[in-house]
Amino acid sequence: MTNAFIALSLMSAALLFVAYRQGKHIDGLKAAKKMFLNVLPLLLCAFIIVGFIDLLLPKEALQAWMGEGAGWKGLIIGPVVGALIQGGPYAFFPLFDAVFRESVSIGTAVAMITAWGMINVGHLPYEFTFLGPRFVTLKYSIYIALPSLAGLLAALLFD
Repeated sequence: MTNAFIALSLMSAALLFVAYRQGKHIDGLKAAKKMFLNVLPLLLCAFIIVGFIDLLLPKEALQAWMGEGAGWKGLIIGPVVGALIQGGPYAFFPLFDAVFRESVSIGTAVAMITAWGMINVGHLPYEFTFLGPRFVTLKYSIYIALPSLAGLLAALLFD
């Protein structure tokens, strides 16, 4: 049992207690069931993808390109990989945990996660359509360097 599981269990129990006291616990449990059933197919697909990527992607190659000794190479490749990975946290974090966590340096990990959160190449067609090329170019001109800088700062502070 992990600390995260314990913390989430305690928060769930506390919220259930508060909702019960207000007579809203049944509605809360119904909402939780609906969300669980909506997310379950995504989780299943994400775990299947993670399982196969973990088997098919050689750890040695990951460590050479993004590991402790990769230096600047990892700070450049990490954000590119992070920006290209599509999906929400239910897909990204299990993938990151299984495939990258033990293979990449702290700087590369921070750069990759920062890029995933900031830069989503899947949004580009919508951004160009609704926000215009000038705004999108300005946005990405600023965003492009930030993940690598965050990774560099993390490497300097924690390596």
